[in-house]
Amino acid sequence: MQSDFKYIAEDLRRQVEESLSGVGILSRVFARGKDSDSLNRKLARHPGKYAVGGKLIQDVVGIRVALYFSEDISLVKSILESRYHLDLPSSTIDTPDRDKFSVTRYNLVFRLPEDLVGSFQRVSVGEPLDTCFEVQLRSILSEGWHEVEHDLRYKSQDSWQGHDDLSRALNGVVATLETSEWSMGRIFDELAYRHYKLKNWSAMLPNLLKIRMRGNISSDVAGILNADADAAKDLLRVDRARLITCMFAARPRIPVTMENLIFFWNATGPQYASLTALTPELVSESAKSVISRS
Repeated sequence: MQSDFKYIAEDLRRQVEESLSGVGILSRVFARGKDSDSLNRKLARHPGKYAVGGKLIQDVVGIRVALYFSEDISLVKSILESRYHLDLPSSTIDTPDRDKFSVTRYNLVFRLPEDLVGSFQRVSVGEPLDTCFEVQLRSILSEGWHEVEHDLRYKSQDSWQGHDDLSRALNGVVATLETSEWSMGRIFDELAYRHYKLKNWSAMLPNLLKIRMRGNISSDVAGILNADADAAKDLLRVDRARLITCMFAARPRIPVTMENLIFFWNATGPQYASLTALTPELVSESAKSVISRS
């Protein structure tokens, strides 16, 4: 059955995807709006729990973000918080403790932006639905595990009764995924370092920042990095999360090209004069908007 909320969900999906792709974050974004059958099943499972004027359902519109790198989960949370109002008491963050295998999951509840509230209310009249949407943040590897676990264990809990050894073994797969995620990150870091040693800057930067970017590095910028060991070393040690956060906050937004990233990093950080002299006006203006607010 087609959901009355699918257009709102798709609008939000586009907004979230544009926010992340605008700063190069590698991800896949999905959306769904519950249909009436799904809502009725939820209400039937919890009779009396939800009511107009009382407790409201908050996940009728859902966005799922699967990130290539687990280190981006908290970063994306910060980006979304700067765009939407987070309902913190309604949100849950599950992070593994040292004695238990589990996936890192952020289930965040945000208030709908004002331009979508009217559309939402028109299709939710008489239903105990809150004007908000849920965002689930996970890494791509843990997302795959969660899909299998949700469909084949969570929805079939009776069939797992008395088989705790297999349930623990399924949880143990998460340990392998965590190791794989850590290993992937270190592999790209090592590749970036090798290209740094070779002074192959156009190959170093994508592996260093692990984001989607365009273009290459000109001979002028490469010449500066070749000649200035301090500038090259500082670039290798870039605070990736800070750079991406600043890019998202900056106005006007800049195209995510290799050279723009280097110029923006320099303008909001070390400010090497040789790089400043080559920085386009658009990038300088964008960087100043962040500096002025800090």
